[in-house]
Order: sequence, then structure tokens, then C-alpha cells
Amino acid sequence: MIEYKSLSGSVKDIDVKKRVVTGYLSAFENKDLVGDIMEKGAFSKTLNERKGDIYFLNNHEWSQPHGKFNILREDKKGLYFESNPLIDTSYSTDLMKLYEAGIVKEHSVGYQTVKSIKDRGQDARILKEVRLFEGSNVTRGANPNTPFLGVKSLTQKEINIEANILMKAIKNGTFTDETFMLLEIALKQLQQDAYNLGISLKDDEPLDDTQLNLEPKLLITEINNFRKQL
Repeated sequence: MIEYKSLSGSVKDIDVKKRVVTGYLSAFENKDLVGDIMEKGAFSKTLNERKGDIYFLNNHEWSQPHGKFNILREDKKGLYFESNPLIDTSYSTDLMKLYEAGIVKEHSVGYQTVKSIKDRGQDARILKEVRLFEGSNVTRGANPNTPFLGVKSLTQKEINIEANILMKAIKNGTFTDETFMLLEIALKQLQQDAYNLGISLKDDEPLDDTQLNLEPKLLITEINNFRKQL
């Protein structure tokens, strides 16, 4: 069974001219939302055995490879990577634009668990060895394995930043039709999450001024007005 783990904020640097991206595919020693902890050294054996057979994919799609990795190694933080120059395809070109716009901020690994133990003290599964098949960029809101982050933990300022980045990309971007569709999906999900949160807060105590109160209604109006102009 193939499993997937995503890492937010995992882009370290991009070189648009050279079509190269660097960052992390996985982080060590932190408990994720499903209660797993990737142990340092978990990738060691698979990197030695099949380093040349690990692909850089678009949203875990084997039909959309960007190529392979120039550097793929473990360090103290996690699984560090540097891509080879992304191949000249429409989806790879779109990806570089999405990186540059700040829309793609996550990477993910597709792997099989070889060895794990249950740590009852941490209430977690410790992944001690995995077999790595691929690393992917993941577009929030476009991939079922990495759903768009909800707005409940975001401030109003952060929500507006996310919405403005998406709206600017849709309005001014030069993407393929498929990528435009995925961006609209992300925008719709942000709209729906903001709406749901605004409704749910009606019967609750107001949050402090650094958190989202009933402002999502203003965001929804802005998004709807924008969409009418498309």
C-alpha cells in the first residue's frame, strides 16, 4: 500500500531560469496529524538501494513526471532535495509559475512502510524504515491527499493573503486550462471554509482581535465580485 505524507512550507529556493527547486520532501521527529513520526534514518536504506529510481512528480501523478532529483539526502531536519532542471512540459512550466507566485508551498512523499513501531508514550507510530518511490509538489486544494488547509487556525490577515494570491494568479496568470481549474477549486474551498467558519462562530464567544471573527462574509463578497469579472 502506498502512503503519502505532506510537508507545508517545504520550498527552500527556486531558480526560474534554470528550472530548479530545492527544499524538503519530509521532516523528521515531528508528529503529524495522523499520529506518525518519521524517524531520522528512515530513508537511508531506500536511498542507497534505489536513489536513481525515485521520481519528482506533479501531484503524485506518474503520468506527469518533472524528472528526477539531482540531490536527495537526509540531514538533521529531514529529507532534503534539489531537483534536476524540470523537463519542458506545460505542467512543469506551470509549476515554476506557481512556486514563483507563492501558491505551491508543499511537498509530499509516496512510500511504503517497511518497519514501524507503536510508541504508546507519544501515542504515535514511529516510521523507522520506508521504501520511497517518489516525491511530489502538491497544489493545495487540488490533491485528495493534501486537502486545502482550513481557515480555523489562520488570522484574518493570513486568510486575505491566501485569497489575494489565488485571485491574482487567476486574473493575471498564464497557466494551462487545467491549472486555472485547480486554482479555482482552491479558491472555492477557501471561500467555503471561510463561510462555514463565519456561520459556526455566530453562537460562540467572539475570538480575540488576532483571530477570525465574522469577517469571512467580507471575504466571500470580495471573491464573488472578483469571479463575476472573469
